Amino acid sequence: MKKIFLSLALVVLSVSAFAQLSATAVSGSDGYFVGKGSYDLSFIPGLTIAPTAAIVKHDGMDDMYQVGLNVEAKVPAWDALKVGVKGGYTPKRNYYSNYFYEGYAKVNLESLLFNVVELDNLTLGAGVRQTEHKFYSPSYKLGETDGYVSLGGTKGGFDGSVTYTKALHFSDTRAGNPLWLDVPGFTAVTGGYLNYALGANLGYTYKIVRPYVNYTYLKRYNLSATDNLSLGVTAKIGIVAVNAAVEWIDVSNKNNRQTFYSVNGGISF
Repeated sequence: MKKIFLSLALVVLSVSAFAQLSATAVSGSDGYFVGKGSYDLSFIPGLTIAPTAAIVKHDGMDDMYQVGLNVEAKVPAWDALKVGVKGGYTPKRNYYSNYFYEGYAKVNLESLLFNVVELDNLTLGAGVRQTEHKFYSPSYKLGETDGYVSLGGTKGGFDGSVTYTKALHFSDTRAGNPLWLDVPGFTAVTGGYLNYALGANLGYTYKIVRPYVNYTYLKRYNLSATDNLSLGVTAKIGIVAVNAAVEWIDVSNKNNRQTFYSVNGGISF
């Protein structure tokens, strides 16, 4: 089944600070719609503060919302290292709510490896997220701890990255059905408990165009694993960037992969 989603990205420069405003959306049949946005603001070099917001709509359920905040900074004594914290809250909707907090670090490995590996911007990242799920009918609480590692770099016109995410611990028996699960690498939101996810992205920039492929292998608790794939191309002319892509992804929580088409646009200053 074909569905269409539009995503928009806007980049703006504020007075006395660097700011980046971005938004993306995906829509489909049965009233399915996901919108996400963030505002990255940097008053101090090396420090970025980014409030975020998201909404999920679907026929037969109340609209769901999520607000969050991400703070990331370079370590003063070591410019190659960045550390960050994230947090977010999903208010009560459809007898479910959650909140999460996360800590992570990213290090540029080029200086550590003394150019033994001939890659540019070789970056290793790792983080841990704690999510507190709450169900209201019947009343039930569950804590979930997830961890992830990522590695990315560039070489010539190529850029690529891989990310592995794994559920590490649950405070109790997994019960209920969490209604908010971000699919790594995609805008779409699905439901269920994460077991693990493996994502990979590869792109090639030639003059003004960058074709790319993005893949995420997602395994959820008590559900079959799904292959989620996107193919796209981005073109940038001056301050304007446009993107078109086709995505195959399971958002139904019913082991049913669907097809999406996307068009993206952006402007930077």
